[in-house]
Amino acid sequence: MGELNETQRYFIDEHIEDYMDGLISRRELLRRVTLISGSAALAGAIVAACGTPAPGGAGGAATQSAAPPAAGTAFVPQAYATPPAAPVPDGVTVKESDPRIAVSKPDVKGSDGASLMAYMAKPNTSARVPGIVVVHENRGQTEHIRDVVRRVATAGFIGVNIDLAARDGGAAKLTDQAAYNAALAKRTTDEKNSDHKATIAFLKGQSSGSVGVTGFCFGGGEVWSMLAGGADVKAAVPFYGPQPTNYADIAKTKGAVFAVYAELDVSITTTTQQMGEVLKAAGVPYKITIYPGVNHAFHNDTNAVGDRYNAEQARLAWVATVEWFRKYLL
Repeated sequence: MGELNETQRYFIDEHIEDYMDGLISRRELLRRVTLISGSAALAGAIVAACGTPAPGGAGGAATQSAAPPAAGTAFVPQAYATPPAAPVPDGVTVKESDPRIAVSKPDVKGSDGASLMAYMAKPNTSARVPGIVVVHENRGQTEHIRDVVRRVATAGFIGVNIDLAARDGGAAKLTDQAAYNAALAKRTTDEKNSDHKATIAFLKGQSSGSVGVTGFCFGGGEVWSMLAGGADVKAAVPFYGPQPTNYADIAKTKGAVFAVYAELDVSITTTTQQMGEVLKAAGVPYKITIYPGVNHAFHNDTNAVGDRYNAEQARLAWVATVEWFRKYLL
């Protein structure tokens, strides 16, 4: 896939994983790869090299040993919202009318003046509290991501998300995921980091000035790219984020990093040693946890198909995320 950029390769790998897990057909895979790559010939070659899904999906994939989960597997109820006990198809666990929070759509603009389609939730308090940027998955600003922003607010932080394909209408307009991926893949790392920088600057003005960032899947990779680009954040929590090509530049970050990985997400989890080495070189507080028995996107509670969502590990990871931010942002 040498003709593709880093983002295109990542998106195509995710769709190939969906195909190998039996979630989409070979024809649908070909359609998606064609849209993302912009070349029917290249897409045909990529799909031809995929082979046939093994019976039972990816359950026979190789795994690496995982770090033990946090002490105690029983989930302790928290005052703030956490991932639900079962998948929620509509993506809503915290309603916009929840009395704990206030929701808005501020006009956050990029350096070129473009509206970034921001979505924000604040806790209902007069106190100045820290802020957290929530970076979306490869599907854009979905209801699930807006729900995560609202969960952030129930935990006492200001949460905000932007749609990185806002200039093309964002997820609201590009409802076909492959078309959305194709639009998003056109954007360079510098362009996306510029939008993240604008979001952080906006959030600093809305909050106590102490800002963190979290992101999921593609968004986890964006968190790594933000750190490599010197983003002005005090703490970061990437969820199963792919390693960027310039990951060595993360050594210049000043933010405390808690990296969440999934044991069965082999292609991404095998980078943990390198990421640990570069975080150690940065001299910042860091923790890397590989959650056992789960796969990529295990935190997304709308993933009912294929049993990817794991309520227990998602809750453990989210509680650990909130505690990390409370430790390093408050």
